[in-house]
Amino acid sequence: MITPTSYTNTTVFNSSPPGYWGHPTASDWCESNYAKSHYIAEFFNSLSSFSMILVGLAGMYLHWYFEKRFVLTFASIVVVGIGSIAFHGTLLFPLQMLDEVPMVYSCLTLVYCCVENRPYRRYGPWFPIGIALYGLLTTVVMLYAGPNNHLLEFVVFQSSFAFVVLVLLSHIIKIYGSLHDDSIKRMWTFTGAMAAVGYGYWNIDFRMCSLMQNLPFGLWNPQFHAWWHALASTSSYMVCMLVCYNRAENLDRKPQIKWKAGVLPYVVAQELRSKPKSC
Repeated sequence: MITPTSYTNTTVFNSSPPGYWGHPTASDWCESNYAKSHYIAEFFNSLSSFSMILVGLAGMYLHWYFEKRFVLTFASIVVVGIGSIAFHGTLLFPLQMLDEVPMVYSCLTLVYCCVENRPYRRYGPWFPIGIALYGLLTTVVMLYAGPNNHLLEFVVFQSSFAFVVLVLLSHIIKIYGSLHDDSIKRMWTFTGAMAAVGYGYWNIDFRMCSLMQNLPFGLWNPQFHAWWHALASTSSYMVCMLVCYNRAENLDRKPQIKWKAGVLPYVVAQELRSKPKSC
């Protein structure tokens, strides 16, 4: 899944002269600032963020005839990608919010898809209202913290994001446990492994930046945060697609996994015989 940004001491790892956008006011990363372009603060982190836009648009296009919830979930990945490009390209705090806040909402929409996966509405209208209020509260607190209190903003975002992800994982485990199709189980396992590897890259980039910046034998920084973007984007698409498959199964739509150009899986399903009681 998509991960939170980190709180990094920018004076330690990124002391390069300011580029077009000036000195960073947002959380900084291990990639050297303005190393490739005077106009792009973190070139590789910005470039890799396009993967989120691509998988989100692909998900919307290939699953447009499913319920609105899934179109919205794939669309939220596109918004995260746009925010990530803006954030890493400028390292400005307002644009960091455009990256982090959509992450919370993206996960919340997926939580709704996982929880309300039956033909009937399990928790009524207050569940989506509660999710929206939770996202709004997180947004207000993060914006209140502002650029002058990165630590508070970081703690609030990390704790909020971690809570949502844990809720999401608990329901994904339930979905996985109910599976009987070995091919779908393998897809879930592959998705989890890909997300875990990417998260490992994220932690190495965050916690071992000095080592990444000073590799022996003249090796370059491997840009693990950029690799995380690519792996997180792919695993996010896979999770959304597989949750969509689970929903179609529960609606007795006889879903199947097809492959676009032999590389991109997507769900096809029969038309609904009757409209479900949740969107």
